[in-house]
Amino acid sequence: MTIQDSFRLAMRRYIYSVSIMSNKDEDKNLNAITVSSVTSISMQPPSLLVCINKNSRIHDSLKLGTKFCVNLLTKDHIGLSDICSSDDKYSERFIDKTWNTATVPFLESAQSNIFCIVDNLVSFHTHSIVIGLVEDAKFHEEISTLTYVDGSYK
Repeated sequence: MTIQDSFRLAMRRYIYSVSIMSNKDEDKNLNAITVSSVTSISMQPPSLLVCINKNSRIHDSLKLGTKFCVNLLTKDHIGLSDICSSDDKYSERFIDKTWNTATVPFLESAQSNIFCIVDNLVSFHTHSIVIGLVEDAKFHEEISTLTYVDGSYK
């Protein structure tokens, strides 16, 4: 077994919360991608990081100073998570009626929304680490976070 295989199997035991990162590109086109590599960095200043594959459609729209939202999904969002992780279903990403696309697109029905501005981009092999400064955050009181472990939603 290769180190990549062992690492992949080890990481399948890690429980991830599932989010959708969303933004608008320079031409006002809407983008959304399912992500699990999201973590807070600091409270001073409030900041987080998201890891994005360089081959994803949203990648090139993430530049210093651009705005994005991390939408933490609820257990009711499995279908939307699947849509936003499938390139074949790209045109379906914003069909859900709870998307608010007036400014930075965000999912009103999400567990929480964290609005950020790109402060730093770090290239690391196949991915970019996007560091965002938090500008605002919204959340619903009831906690029903969608999680992913061992290749399936929980």
